[in-house]
Amino acid sequence: MKGRLSATLDLIRLGRPVGWVLLFLPAGWALLLASPGEVPWKWVAIFLAGSFLTRSAGCVINDIFDRELDRKVARTKGRPLADGRLTVAWALGVFLFLTLLSASLLLFFSWMAIVVAVLGFGSAVVYPLMKRVFPLPQLFMGIPFGATAPLMAWIQLTGRISHPGILLALAGLFWATAYDLIYAVADLPDDRLAGIRSGAVTFGGSLWAVFLFFSALAAFLLGVAGRSLPQSGWLILSLVLFLSATVWQSLKLRAGLTGEEPLRLFRSHAVLGALVLAGFWTSSPTLV
Repeated sequence: MKGRLSATLDLIRLGRPVGWVLLFLPAGWALLLASPGEVPWKWVAIFLAGSFLTRSAGCVINDIFDRELDRKVARTKGRPLADGRLTVAWALGVFLFLTLLSASLLLFFSWMAIVVAVLGFGSAVVYPLMKRVFPLPQLFMGIPFGATAPLMAWIQLTGRISHPGILLALAGLFWATAYDLIYAVADLPDDRLAGIRSGAVTFGGSLWAVFLFFSALAAFLLGVAGRSLPQSGWLILSLVLFLSATVWQSLKLRAGLTGEEPLRLFRSHAVLGALVLAGFWTSSPTLV
């Protein structure tokens, strides 16, 4: 039983919190922009819980679909379904449990936000299949990971879908696409051998430019969305720092990443996203 519990915690990536942190940060941007001058702590707590639960469920369904492919990739062959520590039936049960917990949070939301949540969760379930047919699956992954939560947050706090909320959702989408392109570099040799579709495979030597394009587009949209904040200069400063870091990362990509570098650069985006969050925070003077 102890071994199964340990394997289940491994299945949901409990020891790698960067995933749910990255999922939460765009929601945090939207919460601060939608309520300048105050922090809606109730919604912060709800989105933190939702980020953890939905990311965990996404990891489980991803591993169910990818269990055969994972056995062919050095970084993933030790996952609980790939190495046989857990059965598919057990993983499906975990997925259902996490899905029900996530769904219970929707009781707090309006019907419009619920529709967005259902569409986002559906795209998370389908995402693993996109790696087999779509040359840039990272862009599709950005729907549940970067676009869904900020749009839900915006709708819930403002009661409508409007331009700033849409801009934040698109910014989250493109940012998630960018950092997942770096993540894909870690598996590039194995993905080629296994026939997995990936932006890193598709763009090859031009990947650095594609990464920089999506990063710059995300920064631009964030700046446009937050231009109405009382002291938006702080947000602009955070975005300049964000862009400077991504330019440096693109140069590293162009030179070639080795060993643990792709995963280290990927994890650094939790810091970059938090930097943008701080920009939204300090741009509302009553918060500081």
